[in-house]
Amino acid sequence: MTEFALGLAILAGASFPAAVDAEAPGATTGRAAVEKLVGNTLEEDDSASPGAHVIFLKQGGIARMREHGNGQPIMKQRWTISPDGLLCVSENRNPGNTESECATVVIDGDRVEMSVADLDEPLTARLLPGNPYKL
Repeated sequence: MTEFALGLAILAGASFPAAVDAEAPGATTGRAAVEKLVGNTLEEDDSASPGAHVIFLKQGGIARMREHGNGQPIMKQRWTISPDGLLCVSENRNPGNTESECATVVIDGDRVEMSVADLDEPLTARLLPGNPYKL
């Protein structure tokens, strides 16, 4: 499992409100949804520990993640958008790495739902503008 998938799995273990309905009017999906994530932050939606698990997608294809709050190491990976509009993240920053985890993305307001093939339930998070955690 890649660090990205691990980060997504950690988000999945958090207590989240009901997942975004993929058919919700006004929801953004596919390539457009992934493009909305770029330059913004996904945050675990646990008000008891905001910012404990965060993911920032930088322009240029680098994903930066931190688990368990401030003071923890920042993990770096490479992200791309697949031809069919999935968010894919490689295990390392090497552009030639072909092994990646991919997720469908649905955004409705500031709620983000990501579905990864090897996880039973979609992952949900809150979309924050910019990089408030300085990842």
